[in-house]
Amino acid sequence: MNRVHTMAFRLFVASLLFCSCFATRIQAQTPSPSPPQSAKPSETKPTNQDGEKNPFAPEPAASLPAGMTGSDANDPRARLAPGMYDAAETSMGLKHVMLLKKPDAFQLGSADPDDPKVQKTLGLLGVGNSSKMAKPTQLVFAQLAFANSDLAFQGNHLFQGNFYGINIYDISNPAKTTLLTSVVCPGGQGDPSVYKNLLFMSVEMPNGRLD
Repeated sequence: MNRVHTMAFRLFVASLLFCSCFATRIQAQTPSPSPPQSAKPSETKPTNQDGEKNPFAPEPAASLPAGMTGSDANDPRARLAPGMYDAAETSMGLKHVMLLKKPDAFQLGSADPDDPKVQKTLGLLGVGNSSKMAKPTQLVFAQLAFANSDLAFQGNHLFQGNFYGINIYDISNPAKTTLLTSVVCPGGQGDPSVYKNLLFMSVEMPNGRLD
């Protein structure tokens, strides 16, 4: 009799353990509902015509910190017309004295991406196969080889660094700035530094001269 009671008790305990483990496993696999939260304006997504949220829509701009007012639509700079040499301009505390174009040697000189000069320039910039680039991108990238970079000053002279070399101007009369000389030295960046009668130009690309 005692043996029967013992076996029955063991079976009862085992069944309790099995039921307990099974219930725990089911509970662990069932996600508990999260408490509802009110969505903030910056967290809501725009919806389409069917009322579905667009997962690719940009997030609304966050509110500005205290003390900031954001952009001013009445700012005269917001309505300036674009242009290469005739862009509209506005200034405060400055005076536009003159516009001086880069020397011809420092211009790409072509708007045709298939021009051999454009393709040669891309090669100097390290572009081995330009066919994978869009035609407009080829022109923009080739222009980089003739981009103006940094300035250095000494006395009445201005040293204009360029990715293609350096130009030295006489600025004794700013309204009549004149080009004194140009030094063609491709190499990228073209950061000029002047110390007494020495001029240094730092470059960063592999198309610079080694002599």
